Amino acid sequence: MGRLDTGDRGLKVLSLLVAVVLWVYVSNELNPTKEREFRDVGVDIRGVASNLAVSELPGSVRIRVQASQDVISELNPGSIEVFADLKNVKVGRNIIPLEVQVPSGVKVVDLKPQQAEINVEPLTEKQVSVKVRYGDSIDRGYKVGTIQTKPDEIIVRGPKSIVDGVSSAVIDISIANRQKSFSENVPIRVTDELGTLIEERFIKKIPPMVDVFVTIVPDLPSKKVPVIPVLTGEPSPEHTVTMTVVDPTELILTGKSDVLENISQISTKAIDITGAQKDLYIDIAPDLPPGVVANRQSLKVLIRIGEE
Repeated sequence: MGRLDTGDRGLKVLSLLVAVVLWVYVSNELNPTKEREFRDVGVDIRGVASNLAVSELPGSVRIRVQASQDVISELNPGSIEVFADLKNVKVGRNIIPLEVQVPSGVKVVDLKPQQAEINVEPLTEKQVSVKVRYGDSIDRGYKVGTIQTKPDEIIVRGPKSIVDGVSSAVIDISIANRQKSFSENVPIRVTDELGTLIEERFIKKIPPMVDVFVTIVPDLPSKKVPVIPVLTGEPSPEHTVTMTVVDPTELILTGKSDVLENISQISTKAIDITGAQKDLYIDIAPDLPPGVVANRQSLKVLIRIGEE
């Protein structure tokens, strides 16, 4: 009886082995293992310390992977992550082994190159002024009055060797076919002292875009006049106006000669200070006569309020 049980167990084991072999055989026939090569796969940078920056990026790599036919048919370069971990690097040139992350069921067969030379520098930043450039021509009978940017300076942050070479931030606008003042939100590019654009892959611009305000005026005579702030109302009891400052103190007016010759100064729109108990700092428009335009559409007025 014992011999029969032993024989039965042996047959069961043999049957299981045959089934496994047959399953492997059928699987390989129906879904065979394949290899696939991807070229020009990009390399990511990870783990850079907050006080360091990379000034050169590693080139692309070639990678060969292996997987079952159904898995490998779904692969694409975006499914594969090749990266260099820089958490332990020092300033200077570093040889970093490349690491690969692939989906489940995929095996990396070959990676070329297997390491990358990466230059690491101290992270630095500087503040640079914004310049506006335009190369086309405005319509006849009009001219550019003023150009303002907000902000008028930006911060450039990145590797020291690149940031040190930045001289200014520039924005390019078009004034062709313009007959009215306009504003735009424009991307910034940075240049060196010669005006040559600088590679921006390694730097960060704060902010990356600025607002530009361009005044288009008739090509008429201009005149510079002082600005006088106009106040209405009274501060709260026991308080008084101690000083009023307007910025800018002068405006450039453009208009017909017979209109400009009668203007010796320009006022702001009325500023109501009724009940004021502390200093006021406001934006206000100039009060312009019909047919006259100014180089600024907004003025800043500081009104100091003190106790009597």
